[in-house]
Amino acid sequence: MAKSAGDRDRDRSGSTDPREADPADGRRSWKDAWPFLVALAVVLIAAAGIGISYLIRPADARLSTEAQVQHAINDSYTARNDLDYAKYRGVTCSAGLSSDTFPDETTFLDENRRSFEANGHIVIPEITDIAVDGDRATAKVHWHFDEKADQKQVADTVVVREDGNWKVCTS
Repeated sequence: MAKSAGDRDRDRSGSTDPREADPADGRRSWKDAWPFLVALAVVLIAAAGIGISYLIRPADARLSTEAQVQHAINDSYTARNDLDYAKYRGVTCSAGLSSDTFPDETTFLDENRRSFEANGHIVIPEITDIAVDGDRATAKVHWHFDEKADQKQVADTVVVREDGNWKVCTS
């Protein structure tokens, strides 16, 4: 007995639906892509979540505590290099600001300008031995003047957290 065209189609694919791919001819159906599409959706959702968290949280909040301490120390030395008294006051703790030895603006500018003319900028190649204990941290600041690189200095530095910001405390 001869087979009809419908019987021949049913024998090869197990279905008479002409929209389904015949595995014998090597074509894949769209159903084969579902695992990849689900994986792609998961990756896109995760990437979007990470991106949104970076947009919402400020850069300083994403820094580790040790990195925040390093930034405070660096900002203090940068203020001296830039002759920026307001910035220098902003990164100094309240005990330092109220100290009798804290310079006024004229003294700060004069001392740092003379130092710059004689020695160049202050360079900080590294900050080591950072130890954080609650709202207080200590660190060793390795520094030198750029025109006197052979005269390296190490300064033990105290940094305290005040109102959520780390500030250098010389007192």
